[in-house]
Amino acid sequence: MAIIQLTTCDSLTHAYFIKNNLENDGIECFLTNEIITTLVPYFNGMMNAGVQVMINEEDLQKASNLIEKSESIESVVCPVCDSTNIEFSFGKKKKGKILGILLSLLALIPFGNIKRNFYCKDCKAEF
Repeated sequence: MAIIQLTTCDSLTHAYFIKNNLENDGIECFLTNEIITTLVPYFNGMMNAGVQVMINEEDLQKASNLIEKSESIESVVCPVCDSTNIEFSFGKKKKGKILGILLSLLALIPFGNIKRNFYCKDCKAEF
C-alpha cells in the first residue's frame, strides 16, 4: 500500500477542511509540512510548498471526486469579463516570478509577494 500526495494547500485551515471531509467519507489521510508552512508562510504556493494532504493510493479516485465536488475551480468567475476560463497559476509574468522564487531560495530570503493567483485566460486579468 503506497502513500501519495492528494493536494497541497496554502493554509493550515484549508488543509484541515479537506482532511475532515476525507475522514468523514471514510478515507484515511494525514497532513505533512504543517509546521514549516506555519513558520515560513511566504513560501506557500511556491514550487509546491505548503501543507500536503497524503492518502493511500487505493483511495485516490474516491478522494479526487470528493475534492472536485467540494472545491470546483469552475465556480470561480473572472470579475472583469465574467469568464469561467480560469487557471490557478503565476499569471502574466510567470517566468519572472519563477526566477524570483529561485533567487529567493538561493539568497535564503523569502519574498512574500510571489504567489499563485487566479488568472483569466480570456481577458488576462489576475485576481
